[in-house]
Amino acid sequence: MIRLLTDADLPGAVTLLRREPAFNLYTLGNLETLGLESEISQVWGDFAEDGVLRAVLNRYMTGWVVYGMPEADWAGMGHILDHHPLQADRLQDNPGGVTSFLPYLHRYRLLEVKVETLMELTQADFQPQPAVSGVVVRRATNVDLDALVALYADAGDMSRSVTGVKRPLQSGRIWIAEVDRVLVSAALTNAETADQAMIGGVFTKPDARGQGLSQAVVSALCADLLTAHRKPVLYWANPIAGAVYDKLGFRAIGEWRAVRLQRTNVE
Repeated sequence: MIRLLTDADLPGAVTLLRREPAFNLYTLGNLETLGLESEISQVWGDFAEDGVLRAVLNRYMTGWVVYGMPEADWAGMGHILDHHPLQADRLQDNPGGVTSFLPYLHRYRLLEVKVETLMELTQADFQPQPAVSGVVVRRATNVDLDALVALYADAGDMSRSVTGVKRPLQSGRIWIAEVDRVLVSAALTNAETADQAMIGGVFTKPDARGQGLSQAVVSALCADLLTAHRKPVLYWANPIAGAVYDKLGFRAIGEWRAVRLQRTNVE
């Protein structure tokens, strides 16, 4: 049986998702920060006949995440996504119990699949990398908002809206690097739970690259997170970025599959 989750279901949902916490970091973060009564997030559960929770399906705005055991009702959860009135545009396709959730979607077509390396960092493996002389690395505050918006406005795949910058600044954390008081590099957390954090938004201005700035801001962000007892997690597709994360002590734990979707006219 599939239904929207209630507060009474939260312990079971968290237990299921923590089987693979790094892959489920976004859903766990949504449960911690938004709960189950939110306009931008909905959470369904699939229950076996004996009442055991077998899978969790989470919608956050127009993005979806699903995770469950092999025996879950994957077709039923696919039906929910297919027929939701709000059109989906992206899916994290790491469902756990099956190789891919895509075969269970019939009203969407695949636009793009991006497979990246998922990594995590422990305190024991962390190799801090200091900034070079003349570079100031610090945690951003609200006074840095305009400079951060300008940095990410022309950041290619890392571009963010004003809201996309405000969110981590206010409810997560952003670390920046400045040269001659000009903001030239940043890294942030896209989601945080009580014991994990997803790092993203790692970007350095093109004319400031080659100085180890991304390495320095990610290192500082990781030190901040580890001090707060939150394990840093991230994913990447760029080998240059991967080399930076290797140097900091990150270890690969799997593949992160991000899918872009487009609804079809199939009923």
